[in-house]
Amino acid sequence: MKKLFKYTVFFFVLLILMATSSGPNDGSTFVDDATVGTKTWSNPGNAQFSDDIYATVSLVGEDISHYLKATNFGFSIPDGSTINGIAIDVERKRNIAGGSLTSDQSVRIVKGGVITGSDLTNGLGLPTTDTYVTYGGSSNLWGTTWTVAQINASDFGFVWSGIGEEFETATVSIDHIRITVYYTEAGGTHTMMFSTI
Repeated sequence: MKKLFKYTVFFFVLLILMATSSGPNDGSTFVDDATVGTKTWSNPGNAQFSDDIYATVSLVGEDISHYLKATNFGFSIPDGSTINGIAIDVERKRNIAGGSLTSDQSVRIVKGGVITGSDLTNGLGLPTTDTYVTYGGSSNLWGTTWTVAQINASDFGFVWSGIGEEFETATVSIDHIRITVYYTEAGGTHTMMFSTI
């Protein structure tokens, strides 16, 4: 006897939100910014690539450096996306074994060309060999809100300032600054099929 099977097929539309990231991207515009501090960066453009060619500043005692300002990161986040977080990697070092308290003094985001948002300084002493440190992260918006246009703009970026240690003279060197942006694309529809016997 032939068995008859009845198949019931259910179709439904599932909205899938695609979480992804863009980067890390290198900046292409680097300048000394005197908004804070008193010490000027030499060769700020050397922080564009990780190539052991450095942007440097000399700190005597508890000197505070100007900002090293990096912008023009060339993002192309899709229109309609939601920005979830921004992670910034800075490859940096100090030149002497002493001066272990030489550290970051202010690290902030640049939106629309304006230094803004939360200061994510960690205050950790700089290493004596090139090492990346990450500020922010996949769910950290730096205390502000973002549109896709602001991220994709050439005036989006980051600033870093350092502080020296009492009784020490140290050269702070930054080899590289890079940014990764985490975002969720606008949802698309996907048809899913399930069957039961």
